[in-house]
Amino acid sequence: MSSVGKNMILKQIHRHSEWVIFGAGLLLLGLMNPESVGKSLCLFDLIGFEYCPGEGLGHSIAYTFRGDIPAAMESHLAGPLAVVVLGLRILYIWKEMITSQLMDKKEQHG
Repeated sequence: MSSVGKNMILKQIHRHSEWVIFGAGLLLLGLMNPESVGKSLCLFDLIGFEYCPGEGLGHSIAYTFRGDIPAAMESHLAGPLAVVVLGLRILYIWKEMITSQLMDKKEQHG
């Protein structure tokens, strides 16, 4: 594969990576069972601190996807806000990509 082809592939991966990662994260957290208890992935917890600032955020997002806002707020206050902010960011990225594609087509056709 030529270096031009590799650069185009890397450019496309970079262009889509943010919304794909945010979307996949929201989808996975939205599909998880908020009642489940498992191993913590918190860095603070892993190095021995008792307090983790993000504790309950995943559960809160899962409750938010189910429409149980009181349970979401009880799990972590930032959960519903995180869903809104990340959802809006994904929509903004899509809007920018579509606008860019339309402008490119317009420039090509004069």
